[in-house]
Amino acid sequence: MTRFDNHRVVITGAGAGIGRLMAEKLAARGAEVIVTARRIAAAREVVECIRNAGGNAHAYTLDVSKIATIARFRDKLHEERGPISMLINNAGVVFGGEFEQVDLQRHLDTFKVNSEGLMACTHAFMDDLIAAPRAHLVNIASASAFIGLPYGSTYAASKWAVVGFSESLRLEMLERGLKQVKVTTVCPSYIATGMFKGVKTPLFSPMLTPNRVADSILNGVAKGEAFVIEPPMARSVELLKGVLPRKLWDQVARRTGVSTSMYSWKGKDKG
Repeated sequence: MTRFDNHRVVITGAGAGIGRLMAEKLAARGAEVIVTARRIAAAREVVECIRNAGGNAHAYTLDVSKIATIARFRDKLHEERGPISMLINNAGVVFGGEFEQVDLQRHLDTFKVNSEGLMACTHAFMDDLIAAPRAHLVNIASASAFIGLPYGSTYAASKWAVVGFSESLRLEMLERGLKQVKVTTVCPSYIATGMFKGVKTPLFSPMLTPNRVADSILNGVAKGEAFVIEPPMARSVELLKGVLPRKLWDQVARRTGVSTSMYSWKGKDKG
């Protein structure tokens, strides 16, 4: 099992779900974990659990949709703890429904959190990562970043943005000779965290457990992988979409349930 000693890690949206699990697992492997959440009570609960298990963790409030507060959070963290060497952009929201029936503000909020907040956090801590002898940026995208997602159009679009941003930054680090800064993009299918309650998962793509996804992420980070994609079936989607004629792909997507999976979404919006 790979250790993460000497890493100070910021995790956004770590008050529950895979964010919390990653915080607990990283602390168990020796990392100092900065647990952030919109509600300080949620962050403190995670920190208490980690400390009771002998780990090192600290709680902070951070709402990535409030872009102007991110730099202030970084400055406070630097003053109290110091620079970081790993950033896990995990905070995310999802809204489902027929596009025009979903309030416009919800569509805009999806981009604000999933895309803009993620990029703002990365920008705020990029100097830390570049200065560290070993550093890692982990951005949580989605398997929907490779396909169209009816009834979840802006969620998919916001995750497409994450993949494009992450891959561009990964290649930029190589071009600039900053090979010590690794970038991993995580693209899971539906996860049983409550955010996707009510969805009908596509054929051959069962609802993922948070524990499985968290383990896959940390294993991918340990190996320095550019992408972590779960479940295995999701890894073939981009290839199939690329080689099949458009009309045939549309039929495949519908018959396998990809195009209809979000129709019955009843999940909570934030994680």
